[in-house]
Amino acid sequence: MDGSPSPVPEKRTKITVICPTCGAAAPWLANPHRPFCSLTCRLVDLGVWLDEGYRIAADERGDVP
Repeated sequence: MDGSPSPVPEKRTKITVICPTCGAAAPWLANPHRPFCSLTCRLVDLGVWLDEGYRIAADERGDVP
């Protein structure tokens, strides 16, 4: 033993997430499109946003300005 720290192997857990567009498993690390699995799914989601497909429900009360 020369006093130097022993090399510890770098452990990286393989993290996967579910693509919100197609439901496929997608890697989290080294994925430029995360949380999506591909550029296609990313652009599909952007299209839904641009078409105003995602909306917050409005309050239907009459006293709200």
